[in-house]
Amino acid sequence: MYKGKGISEAVRKIIDSDPCMQEALAARVISYSELARRIHPMVERLIGDQVSVNSIKIALTRYTPPQSRGRAPRRRVLDLLARSSLELRSSVAVVTAYRDKFRQVLKALLEIESKARLLLVLQSINTFTLIIDEEHLDTIVEMLGDSVVETYRGQAAVIIVSPEDLVRVPGFVAHVTSLIASEGINITQIESSYTDTILVLDKDDAMRAFDILNKAIEIAKQQLGIASRPTGQG
Repeated sequence: MYKGKGISEAVRKIIDSDPCMQEALAARVISYSELARRIHPMVERLIGDQVSVNSIKIALTRYTPPQSRGRAPRRRVLDLLARSSLELRSSVAVVTAYRDKFRQVLKALLEIESKARLLLVLQSINTFTLIIDEEHLDTIVEMLGDSVVETYRGQAAVIIVSPEDLVRVPGFVAHVTSLIASEGINITQIESSYTDTILVLDKDDAMRAFDILNKAIEIAKQQLGIASRPTGQG
């Protein structure tokens, strides 16, 4: 409950937790009055008391996005995006399995690595996930046997290749994923490795995600006056 802490704090918490609302406010595609009516029930639940729509509207006019509070400077994110390029890899598969078979597939992965266009290994506490060329999926699944948790065929990978300062700019991954999520596109897996941000999506969504990010890069370049660079597909 936020009772006693004020409407402004409740509004800030709600908007901070929803990148789509932040984008709508920043782009001015929604009015303060309309948004106040939409979040009115949520504000009342957080505060634990009745509040007027008008008081929420006033709080919205005073709202400052996280980028302007020093947590993720928007210009640094846009600068990094403008200096990034895109690659698209098709025919990708994802398999997740329990860790008891991890050592058994290591040798196979070493053999695949020399000829694979894409090979990523993500390890968690109880499972590990492989992102591989779809042509190798059946071989890996057969080796894993009943340790397989789930598989995804028909995937594609959109790879954002950025400058080395990627690891030092807060908010970059949040920004690019919110651009995709705002269009109703689901990301199956995500991995960030040094200068690469790798988004794995259903193949039917991948080209649309690629276009969304490509347009965002071009807009960032225009805003910052940076010359365009080519993107690649494969």
